[in-house]
Amino acid sequence: MKTKTAVIKRSIYIDGRKTSASLEKEFWEGLQAIAKQKGTTASKLAEEIARHRTTINLSSAIRIFVFNHYRSLDGAPTADSTSLRAKAAESRALADSVKDEGARAAMLEIATDYEAMEREKRASESSEN
Repeated sequence: MKTKTAVIKRSIYIDGRKTSASLEKEFWEGLQAIAKQKGTTASKLAEEIARHRTTINLSSAIRIFVFNHYRSLDGAPTADSTSLRAKAAESRALADSVKDEGARAAMLEIATDYEAMEREKRASESSEN
């Protein structure tokens, strides 16, 4: 029997404007744990992530932040140190190795986010030329 991980939508204030993010329970918990470790709130951390994101979608940016945070604890490279295409491939490979359907779906979504970021990056670079 497959267990689905619920996607939870929460309201967040970013620069005084109310917006929302939809994340799996595990990503909300990860964001809260990281915020606690940094001595801030999840909302303030999400606001900081929003300011520095390289993707349009806030939910995707939060997922990537949480994923990269926990990967960095293992000494693994983050998105800044390798190509986005390689990160997408790595995320897809990781998704294939996990048994939990919720975690698998989240990893596939992260891979899709990296691919979208790669497309945005290439489009930006070609418009500059």
